[in-house]
Amino acid sequence: MRIHPAASQPTGTRTIPAGPAGKPAADLVPTCQGVRVQIRSSRPDDEPRLVEIARSAWSPLVSPNPPNPQLFNERTLPDNVLVAEDRGRLTGSLKIRPVPLAHPELEASCGHVHEIHGLSVDPHHQGRGTGRALLRAARRIAVDRGARRITLRVLGGNVRAQALYLSCGYVVEGVLRAEFRIQDRYVDDVLMALDLRTG
Repeated sequence: MRIHPAASQPTGTRTIPAGPAGKPAADLVPTCQGVRVQIRSSRPDDEPRLVEIARSAWSPLVSPNPPNPQLFNERTLPDNVLVAEDRGRLTGSLKIRPVPLAHPELEASCGHVHEIHGLSVDPHHQGRGTGRALLRAARRIAVDRGARRITLRVLGGNVRAQALYLSCGYVVEGVLRAEFRIQDRYVDDVLMALDLRTG
């Protein structure tokens, strides 16, 4: 997975190197149904399709708010977005970044932690192992960057996503009770993490 030089990044942001330049996030990855998807770093021209996927996959069950019309910004760089590609068509994405990229003040204390802050799979491709392939690639990227932990947050009602994360080695580390009010219902925010030393 190629990480652009720091000089090309917005001021105040930092991307932890991901191993040798040009190293891919993953090659062709077999999913649970035998379909082989390619996992790679995103490119700026992927943005329209990735936004389309995020919108089609969104519901109040998976996120409090609909996806933004713009995917990439100073906190979400193309090199920190993995995409799944099936026969030339994008079918999913996963956003993973070092915590200090979003919170520069935590550089010294949280540089060893990566966070997943978005996983979307085209509804027509869900249930085929695409999300699992993206999570495996995210783990590899974080390990290559020297991270010790990956963290994420998932809504309490999104049991399907929680089951996927648990099956990939993530554990529940905390629950923020009634953290969100969505459609007049209070919803928990579940905090999960993967220990890269053992996971």
